[in-house]
Amino acid sequence: MKNNIKILEKAKNLHQSGNLDDAIKYYKKLLRDIKDNSQVYFLIGTAYLQKKNYNNAYDCLIEAISLNKTIPNYFNNVGITLSELNKDEDAINNYKQALKLKPNYLDALINYAISLKKLKKFEDAIIFLNRSLNISPENHLIYNNLGNIFREIGKITKAIECYEKAISLKNDYVEALNNKAEILLLKKNFTEAIKVFKKVLQIDHKFNFSFGKMLHCKMNICDWKKFDENIKIIKDAVKNDKNIIEPFPMLSLIDDPILQKKNAIIYNKVKHQRNLLKENKYSQVKEKKIKIGYFGAEFYSHPVLHLTKDIFENHDKSKFEIYAFFHGPIKDKLHIEVQKFFKRFININELSDREVIQLSRTIGINIAVNLTGYTADSRNEIFFERVAPIQISFLGYSSTMGSKSIDHIIADKFLIPTNNYKSYSENVLNMPNCFLPSAYYMQISKKKFSKNNLNLSDDKFIFGCFNNSYKITPKIFISWMNILSKVQNSVLWLLYSNDEARKNLNYEAQKYGVDPKRIIYADKVSQSEHLKRYQLMDLFLDTFPYNAHATASEAIRSGVPIITLSGQSFASRVAGSLLSAIKMQELICENLNDYVNKAVKLASNIKEFKKIKKKFEKENTRIIFDSKRYTKDLEKIYINLVNKQS
Repeated sequence: MKNNIKILEKAKNLHQSGNLDDAIKYYKKLLRDIKDNSQVYFLIGTAYLQKKNYNNAYDCLIEAISLNKTIPNYFNNVGITLSELNKDEDAINNYKQALKLKPNYLDALINYAISLKKLKKFEDAIIFLNRSLNISPENHLIYNNLGNIFREIGKITKAIECYEKAISLKNDYVEALNNKAEILLLKKNFTEAIKVFKKVLQIDHKFNFSFGKMLHCKMNICDWKKFDENIKIIKDAVKNDKNIIEPFPMLSLIDDPILQKKNAIIYNKVKHQRNLLKENKYSQVKEKKIKIGYFGAEFYSHPVLHLTKDIFENHDKSKFEIYAFFHGPIKDKLHIEVQKFFKRFININELSDREVIQLSRTIGINIAVNLTGYTADSRNEIFFERVAPIQISFLGYSSTMGSKSIDHIIADKFLIPTNNYKSYSENVLNMPNCFLPSAYYMQISKKKFSKNNLNLSDDKFIFGCFNNSYKITPKIFISWMNILSKVQNSVLWLLYSNDEARKNLNYEAQKYGVDPKRIIYADKVSQSEHLKRYQLMDLFLDTFPYNAHATASEAIRSGVPIITLSGQSFASRVAGSLLSAIKMQELICENLNDYVNKAVKLASNIKEFKKIKKKFEKENTRIIFDSKRYTKDLEKIYINLVNKQS
């Protein structure tokens, strides 16, 4: 007996010190002598829970309950385990039992609210958290969780207030600090977000991909201090399986599809560990029409919807039924207008992952298309248990998902060369011409723009780039300055992003001997006016490694030639894919020297420039703006996939 007490004390000490594997060994040693001890099973289960070994945790905790049904902690920890296994309905039943045994059990109340949030039952979750505050009014955890709910339902001001309250109660509370920084990022308050992310990293330099988020903020304001050093940090971390950057911001920093794939896998392991290995394939009864589910946050005036609207409209409704599963925060005129093209337009914002999966299966969706990927407001979890037998990544995220849940990716032969297939976890499906659909439906304004009205000069050669500021890297900007230095009678026309970006870009220009006045910033205007003013641009200079996507299509449609640098990754080959489709490979560069030289040559040789310009007339670029043809080609891919499966 005394020996067992010593073993238990040893095990608990190991457990408390974080040595979970050895603690489990000692706990199991105890069970050889005392087989029916509920406490030991509880402690083993808790250790497994901390190790994120949820299946073993569940088995041990259930055994503890079978031996003693009077301990609320047992039920609470089973609830946590089930929640981590994405079984929140079952988790709630266990929290209820814990609260029945102990009505004011704070942990169970908070965990109950967390599960309700995951199930999209936000009002009920707020009720339980407010009930928790009555018990513990100065509890930082409760305020952080309230902030998470308010963020989810779009009450951003309230969310920030809650995070700040949590921080005031515990100034080193890294979760609340990180949450506040993320909201500041979403609000495009990049400078303040950077400050808060820095504080997060001071407390915990490994926390929740915060380094990458901070760097993304810096890219948005074109703050390139220690850029090369930061890139090295990211590369080394990913190579060593460390979580440092989310998949999306990595696309604008590193042109390495193998590293992008590895990073996506790391991200999935950290964020979605409980669902990673689920294959859960299922078959359906074949019907006359193929049912396509388009899942996305971008069913509003967003580049993804601009590019897909014609597809939705042109789908052959005699062969296909199309369904929209919308999970975004924004509704506008285009959001309403596009609904008429779908059999059903379903808002899933208030549906849990499991409810979405069930709904999709009830409808009988054959092919689920993930339009969002790892961009804002994603809901990739719904694909883990399969909303459809066939699941595709398309358009919204320009790289591999690195997930077993996504079967295919839409691309073309230029975009993903055969020798790069190993960099993708998906099967590559090639469109015959170019993977990028067009927004040709969009009207070009009839408003007349003059160069003088836009701070441009009639006698200047106008280089331009209307890509987002986070896509501008130091090397590409230096190349632009090199071009301006060699073409004296020229200006660079950029899209205005924010005051900090403008300030930093002007500083960088001066540093490389270029008068900042030669950089002109275009204000935000309506989409139709935006398309119209492209016509004042002479030559579009693409970014690297994150190429122009929709902006490249816009430029070509307006008759503006593009010079692009093509790399190895998906994101770095999009503009090249467009140029290849219209047989303009001579504008695709393999290195920065070539990029600079071609830009200078075209700007300096009027005859050569006019020759190139003529090739961008409507009849020569028609192939990439034929929406009906594009839709038919996409439908052929869908039909082949369904036929292969049946």
